[in-house]
Amino acid sequence: MDNTKEILQIRYIFNTIWAILLLISYLVFSYYTFNGWWYSSIGTGLILIFSYLIWRKDFLKVIGLKLSIKSFLKTIGLTILIIIGSVLIIKYIGSKKMVAIQFGDISEYYHDMFYILNEEIILGGIAIYILVNRFKIKPLLVSTGLALIFSLIHFVFYKWILYQTGLIETQTLITSFFVAFIRNNLIIVNRHIGYSWALHLGWIVVMLGSFPYWIDTNIELTEPESFNIFLGSKELLILSCVLAGLSLIYMIKKVQPTIKNIRYRA
Repeated sequence: MDNTKEILQIRYIFNTIWAILLLISYLVFSYYTFNGWWYSSIGTGLILIFSYLIWRKDFLKVIGLKLSIKSFLKTIGLTILIIIGSVLIIKYIGSKKMVAIQFGDISEYYHDMFYILNEEIILGGIAIYILVNRFKIKPLLVSTGLALIFSLIHFVFYKWILYQTGLIETQTLITSFFVAFIRNNLIIVNRHIGYSWALHLGWIVVMLGSFPYWIDTNIELTEPESFNIFLGSKELLILSCVLAGLSLIYMIKKVQPTIKNIRYRA
């Protein structure tokens, strides 16, 4: 009995260490901390390693990367469709605001692909798994709460923390909430981050991975300006609101009858 208790205590200590290193890997290697476009993929590798050390054989399920071949192919197809749609929407909105887009090089998109994957694993897959399955919080409440936090974090970070500071407008925050709500619902219903990653990447790779600039001055927009012009547009607000409503209906129909199936063991 004593040996079992000691083993559990040791395992708890090591899991705590791995969890801290997991968060550090995400925060340090996901963004341009070292100004290297490849660092986000290093972060992905570290996140996978520490996730495995914590959850062992269940780690793919916990982080949301347990994809079937079918869901993987759907993710690729959805990513392509969203990128095409994002280009069309951004060009349309930009034309009304006198903003054009210069596309970046492959290194920009490589960075985006992995930093977004890291965000989806930490802020999507793992966060939702822990809240729904460990703390037994209702999926709808989890989706709504995380979406609200996601939206407010953008306001706080761009106002006080990030190097490109600026005020994220109220309409932009509302749209961000709806988008995050859709993303959370996709993860809860499908139990993987493939489709949410496609949604996130397909939009951000165009809005922030490229270089929007003012046509009359050729000056590049800051990230807060990009968020407010594109994500804060009336078109995106309406579209995200409609899609959020549809995702809510879809989640209720899929999750409520099989709620016990979503609560899988760690």
